[in-house]
Amino acid sequence: MDAINSISSRQIRLLGDESIKKQQAGYSEMTYGLFYDENKGVNGQIDEAVFQGQEGDCWLISGILSLSYDDKGQELIKDAISKNPDGSYNVYFKGVDKSYTITENELNSFNKDTLSNGMGLSNSKYSTGDDDMLLIELAMEKLVAEGDIPVETLEGITGGSAYYLYELFTDKMTGYAYGDDPDEMANLLNYYNKYQDDCSATLGVSDGFASLDDDHAYAVKSMDNTGLTLVNPWDTTEEVKVSTKELVENFGNFDFSLVDNELVEQTSWLEDNYA
Repeated sequence: MDAINSISSRQIRLLGDESIKKQQAGYSEMTYGLFYDENKGVNGQIDEAVFQGQEGDCWLISGILSLSYDDKGQELIKDAISKNPDGSYNVYFKGVDKSYTITENELNSFNKDTLSNGMGLSNSKYSTGDDDMLLIELAMEKLVAEGDIPVETLEGITGGSAYYLYELFTDKMTGYAYGDDPDEMANLLNYYNKYQDDCSATLGVSDGFASLDDDHAYAVKSMDNTGLTLVNPWDTTEEVKVSTKELVENFGNFDFSLVDNELVEQTSWLEDNYA
């Protein structure tokens, strides 16, 4: 089968030229040199590529990715995941003081199709690539089913905002701003720019602008005076740059969630001052 010719026009738009080149390179993960040289399994780290599945949980994946970009956030992820003697795993959500168990069979049943999912050719429900991300997704769905988080959906983990995720992992209040208040948004962005070594943040887009897609969340990897460097949960091997000018011109089309991972105790300080 000619895989390139089988891709729909919508998939081409989503994949982009670079991903098409990846597909043309071959089907071997080792040939790609892109996803990972070996499956590291569950290790309490987000240290492999991640490719979002069909579930609309970009808010969740972006939030976890953003935690993985600073040392304290990495500790929070590691502390949340543990393995049981029977081979199952626990994911602990500090914010609600609850732990959810994922069996080895549950994890393995969804841990497949990384290559095709990374090229946009898979119907995988959950993310593929890093096993720890998949583990958190499965645990989050169980938490949502119990009604412990106000995700805006009747089914599963579709919809939501990263500030839910931050409060669950850190047991701290978070900063949140919607772009229709320029002063509020500017304050929060300035805070992240100043303290980003200790912070995690996501950008949620309503009406797409620049190279960003509608109704989609991106992990914020870094910021400088020229703008934000973002990572798309559809394919975490690729980064997107959004200029400060583009942000200013599009107030009202995005929201910004932030948590300062160095704040030791739960506090409303960020919320009182920046949201």
